[in-house]
Amino acid sequence: ASLEIDQKQFEPKGLETGKLETMTSESVGVQPDSAKEDSAEKPLNYLNSSQFTSELFKIEVKNFRPYTTVAMLKKRMQSLGLEPHKVKVMPNSWMAFVTFKNADQRDKALSVLPGHIWRGQALTAKLAKPKADPFGNAAAADSGQSSSAAKRPRLDTDTAADSKPAPLSAEAASELLRDAVTPLWRLGYEEQLKQKSQDMSCEVKQLTRQVAAVGGLSAESVEMMPIVASPVVDQYRNKCQFTVAWSPTQTDSVVVGFRVGRYRDGEADVYPPDTAAVVPTVILAVVRRLQALLNEPDMKRRAPPYDAKRHVGCWKAATVRCNSSNRTLLYLDIHQPFLTANDTSDETEMSLRHFIENRLQNGLLGDQDGCVASLHVVYTDHGGGEANGLWRHLGGDPDITETLGSLSFRVSPAAFFQVNTAAAEVLHNRIYSMLQHGESDSDNQSSALLDVCCGTGTIGLSLARYFSQVLGIELIADAVRDAQLNAQRNGIKNASFVCGRAEDTLPREANLLAETVSDLRVVLDPPRGGLQPSVLSTIRRCRSIRRLLYVSCCPRAARSNFVDLCRPASNKWRGDPFRLALVQPVDLFPLTKHCELLLLFVREPADAAADASE
Repeated sequence: ASLEIDQKQFEPKGLETGKLETMTSESVGVQPDSAKEDSAEKPLNYLNSSQFTSELFKIEVKNFRPYTTVAMLKKRMQSLGLEPHKVKVMPNSWMAFVTFKNADQRDKALSVLPGHIWRGQALTAKLAKPKADPFGNAAAADSGQSSSAAKRPRLDTDTAADSKPAPLSAEAASELLRDAVTPLWRLGYEEQLKQKSQDMSCEVKQLTRQVAAVGGLSAESVEMMPIVASPVVDQYRNKCQFTVAWSPTQTDSVVVGFRVGRYRDGEADVYPPDTAAVVPTVILAVVRRLQALLNEPDMKRRAPPYDAKRHVGCWKAATVRCNSSNRTLLYLDIHQPFLTANDTSDETEMSLRHFIENRLQNGLLGDQDGCVASLHVVYTDHGGGEANGLWRHLGGDPDITETLGSLSFRVSPAAFFQVNTAAAEVLHNRIYSMLQHGESDSDNQSSALLDVCCGTGTIGLSLARYFSQVLGIELIADAVRDAQLNAQRNGIKNASFVCGRAEDTLPREANLLAETVSDLRVVLDPPRGGLQPSVLSTIRRCRSIRRLLYVSCCPRAARSNFVDLCRPASNKWRGDPFRLALVQPVDLFPLTKHCELLLLFVREPADAAADASE
């Protein structure tokens, strides 16, 4: 269920401010059996808690047109004076669930939306049932057993009357972790590449069928290049995010590791990352040192880990980054409402925030094994996310520096940087070679590169030497500042970066570039789900864009983007369509099922296309 904390109303159940000295894993981190039984009987019990949840103010909206996106529906509702909190459009249907922050906003939506005509359809709206807590569902399904009971082997000594599963052995826990984090660990690397190549081939075939179905150009002539292997297979991740929780196998012990299972399935067990082959040794050392610190008696007493089942506790997550020189950066996600509710005014004991920050600084900064070069914390609300949290730099360097090819890049705590540095160099080389497919390097003397969703500028700056101009567009202001700093520190003078929405910024910038160059090429490296249709529509209307290279980490999720680039011109999709000419899988994530896919889209100038049609 989607729960969000109201700090003013937040009050931990079963605890009173000023009695923190009694807090242990039994009182905070682990649900008592009575609570589990109650949860099993009433999976909607969370609705009666003091914590705010928008599930109380949820409606069901129906009868809008197919292919309506979350952004489209949210924008329409805002134009009607409504303030939706969360919008979820159900796949393969004409229905969406919308939540609000209070009853007044919900009731206003129920009075405005029914019968409202939108795109030729009359909308319907009614109250919707709240979603059940996944842990309540899991408890009911397991008859009181923990959510991971089905996965745990039972011992011969277990009896039918025993409601608790046997603790996992070290070997069983290791296998469970590897299956969750590195699902292809049983296969040799050549077999992994073969499986990923087959998966990408199936995805490309499905894509070409959809392009053909909408009348796209030359969908049957797409060439798929052989998959490119990663230079490193294990210990390659330069960034790992860990969950902090009570150990499922050791009483009153805090563990920093990977969550096994999904919250939506009512699973929240966390196991140490020691056997996850993708985690570098230097990051494991930081995890062990942090785990030892969080298991100190005073720390467990005053700042226990966050309990995902009851939404109570302090420590939520720990993210560790490292560079090729083994310098590390750590930032910790702290549950702000817990500090607000449990900070003490007792003069004999320092404030909880001061205690936490002081202990982190003394225990994690330095030159000893497991210490970090850069230390940060971010105070977040429940469901608020790091982007909306309060960031604090506790000590050390503000960031770390990573080398990519011949360039050095600033890597700040929240900046996007490819998790496999060695493979990222290979990826950038493949991006350039695909942009040049069928042409010579001399053609670039009058070409400009437009890097959309540029992040901190790694792609654009890596390719800047090949183009007369490079322009990066990015929505996040901090990332733009990082990109500008990275250009300065590397002495790159033909690259610039602007902050703004791509659909608003791109037309102006593309037209300015078109005045000085005859050929404009685009690299798109969006988030997993792809881009909004408005961005693609803007790109299609920019006649100066001849070649577009789309970098996708999840082709299935972004497939609609590819189809929209290729579909014939219409009142909605103005501008000449692109043709999908070449695809290239690149493995950035060995031991997992994920694979990066590069897709080259090309189109001829309008006059050349007209000549060809004649």
